[in-house]
Amino acid sequence: MKHVTARRGFVRRCGAALAALAVWPRQSSASEIAPDEAWLQGLTGKHRQLFDVAVSKDGRSLGRLSNFLDAYGEAYGLKDADLNAIFGMHGSAVPMALNDAMWAKYELGIRYSEMDPRTGAPAVGNPWGKGGPTSVARLQERGVRFIVCMRSVRRLSGELAGAAGNAESVRVELMGNLLPGVTPVPAMIVAVNRAHEAGLSYAYIG
Repeated sequence: MKHVTARRGFVRRCGAALAALAVWPRQSSASEIAPDEAWLQGLTGKHRQLFDVAVSKDGRSLGRLSNFLDAYGEAYGLKDADLNAIFGMHGSAVPMALNDAMWAKYELGIRYSEMDPRTGAPAVGNPWGKGGPTSVARLQERGVRFIVCMRSVRRLSGELAGAAGNAESVRVELMGNLLPGVTPVPAMIVAVNRAHEAGLSYAYIG
């Protein structure tokens, strides 16, 4: 009789444990968290293009993007709303996605030989963040969407941290200091594929 009672108690305890597991909040793994693809949503332009940008080239890539919008307007009479342009930054173009604080702290102007056009000295802030007609902020106002490669951000974090630093801490810091409206994507090569599947044409401009 004692054995029967003990067995029943064991079964009851197992049942309670299983019930608790059933209601315990399940933590999603990283692979189950869908990337933010808002940059691909609501594209209604007649002409849509992804610009693949691996180097800043003194901001000339932003100038070419501006030409895309302007030339369509001048030659075809189209408005910015008739066009969709997505500017994807990876490789050594990643600093274009970062704010002035990161440029100053990590001396990105010196690291990438990017000069401030006003002073001729290495830039201590993002030269293309805002202000001019080919700045990120101005082009966002015209409807351009900006994305940045997470793998490139991770690689840059390791370089900035150095062998003795904490690359993960730097990565978190960089991600917290992206320019407003810039969307991180898992990898630019994946973004290119996703854009192609969504019907965008492709242009490699650096």
